[in-house]
Amino acid sequence: MLNTKANNINTIKNIGDDFHSKENWLQQAQVHNSSELSNQYAYICQQHKQDKKWVLFINPEESSIEQLAKTHGIDVSKILMVNYKNQTKTRNKIALTQITTVLSKGNCSAVILSNAEFTHKEVKQLAQAANFGRTQCVVIKKQLLH
Repeated sequence: MLNTKANNINTIKNIGDDFHSKENWLQQAQVHNSSELSNQYAYICQQHKQDKKWVLFINPEESSIEQLAKTHGIDVSKILMVNYKNQTKTRNKIALTQITTVLSKGNCSAVILSNAEFTHKEVKQLAQAANFGRTQCVVIKKQLLH
């Protein structure tokens, strides 16, 4: 069973309402620990388990991905993971271009971006690409509790 604390996927902030779409293809969420992150991942995977498409994780936390199969019974055979180790500005621009391409092609049912930083303009680009490709895009940010 999934954790239904206040920070679950249902409390995500929807982006892209100004694109006249009935569906919100880009969403943002905040989590505070690896358990909440794993719950977010599991919820998204369960939403898309009927799709015959991949769920793409970009820079996921390894421990949270490992928990998907163990704790939540998620079939990880339809999950792709990509890690961008070099976080230079040039690399981020390349990654944004690649991400928008993946989103707009629609080959994945969902793209999950972990701990990514985007400007407002870049968020709009992601939302437009997700809307065009009808691909759910979720940007998850891990916030440390003080």
